[in-house]
Amino acid sequence: MKNIAIVIGTRPELIKMAPVMHELMKRKIPFSFIHSNQHYSKELDGNIIRNLDLPSIDEHLDVGSGLHGAQTGKIMESIERLWTKHTPHIAIVHGDTNTTLGAALAAAKMHIPVCHVEAGLRSFDNAMPEEINRILTDRISDVLFTPTETSKEYLLKEGVDPEKIVVTGNTVVDALLQHIEIARKKSAVLRTYTLEKNHYACVTMHRPENVDSKKQLEKGIELLVVLSKELGYRLVFPIHPRTQQALEKWQIHVPAQYITVIPPVDYLDTLILLENAVLVITDSGGIQEEAYMLKRPLITIRTSTERPETLSANVIVGLDKKKAIAAWRAYKKGWGKWGNELGDGHAAEKIVDVLERMVKKGKR
Repeated sequence: MKNIAIVIGTRPELIKMAPVMHELMKRKIPFSFIHSNQHYSKELDGNIIRNLDLPSIDEHLDVGSGLHGAQTGKIMESIERLWTKHTPHIAIVHGDTNTTLGAALAAAKMHIPVCHVEAGLRSFDNAMPEEINRILTDRISDVLFTPTETSKEYLLKEGVDPEKIVVTGNTVVDALLQHIEIARKKSAVLRTYTLEKNHYACVTMHRPENVDSKKQLEKGIELLVVLSKELGYRLVFPIHPRTQQALEKWQIHVPAQYITVIPPVDYLDTLILLENAVLVITDSGGIQEEAYMLKRPLITIRTSTERPETLSANVIVGLDKKKAIAAWRAYKKGWGKWGNELGDGHAAEKIVDVLERMVKKGKR
């Protein structure tokens, strides 16, 4: 029986947990790899697994999309059924998705120790479902791997036992450092879309508050057009399925002379698009981190961020056109400082050090 179970449900989790899986394999520590299929594309996820040299998925839960409560409930039910037959000694979850909360709740109710990677992040915006997921998962976790001292301080202020907290750095740093050279050699995305370094901006937009309302989505597209005109460059927009469906549903026109919509791209192509963009515009938490590490000017089209470490070179503008233009002009004048607050690339080693001790203790 495998002592460790890793549960993920989305591509960002897959990418950020890859360094942990690599380190477990390096030390020959067996683990089971469970995908809830909360978000799943056989092609995209398969590409990530191949490109990141990950093992095959052991269990697909086939949960699919749905309302938050229903999705979380299905994940709990599926995990409980699976672990009743094969109970791991440790359950590892990552981040803030419904999969994270559902798997953590199932494990806690079955008295399986929960280890939460990327614990302690806070946007202080309870309107975000992810914020609720983070808080609840942190409350029931036995070990909380925080990416920064800031996230540790948040947990301490909430009354979390300091003995449960381990500051590791962010595994997204590990992933980027391990794969950026591979991306530079393998990715053909710039040639495919005739892109020249620093002559385009990269956009991602998929969050419910931006795309689940016709008014907000139209406002978002207007913002992108205004920014394209201000920059004098086109915006390259790898489209998220959720955003694509919303554009089609409301028949919202995306002006091709300003915005080039392309299909979703894999992790290696994403890194290259970010690294070579003159500006990154996003509502994604992970993209904020990656753009910051790649030292790219960054505008976040949200009203808050759970990544305060990026704010020395990340401007939060919501969908406010004037703020977005002001941010770009500030960058042109030299504003923005990039540091290494997110970690040193050894987060996975620190995480697996703890897991290894837990496994050995459980065998006594």
